[in-house]
Amino acid sequence: MPVLTAPAADQLDHDATTLPIGEIAGYLQDHLGQRMAAHLAGLADAKQVGRYRREDGPTPSQRTEQRLREGYKIVRMIVEAFDEKTARAWLFGTNTRLDDQAPVAVLRQATEPEQFAAVRQAARQLVSFEA
Repeated sequence: MPVLTAPAADQLDHDATTLPIGEIAGYLQDHLGQRMAAHLAGLADAKQVGRYRREDGPTPSQRTEQRLREGYKIVRMIVEAFDEKTARAWLFGTNTRLDDQAPVAVLRQATEPEQFAAVRQAARQLVSFEA
């Protein structure tokens, strides 16, 4: 069974905090697809993810950037433990740990740290970091 180790979790948190937003957007676009990445970030225009990815691209709002960075943590955690298909299925499936909401819906609407933390915890449980 896949396990996310404490050092790997620390590295993931570090990367999600320090990588340029263009790299974060690019990772999500590559692993989820542009439309799914935009949905996760709460964007109406899917092409905006590609714009963020460009070196000379625009800067997202603070809330959008937070959703992209939190989404990155979660997606990368699952992709590294399983694969892209599992990450997409998990994001869009209902989750009992999130009151039967899909994790992507919680992320898309999240504004409070506790909301992001709940999705992270559910993802960590999936990859057996926390039982």
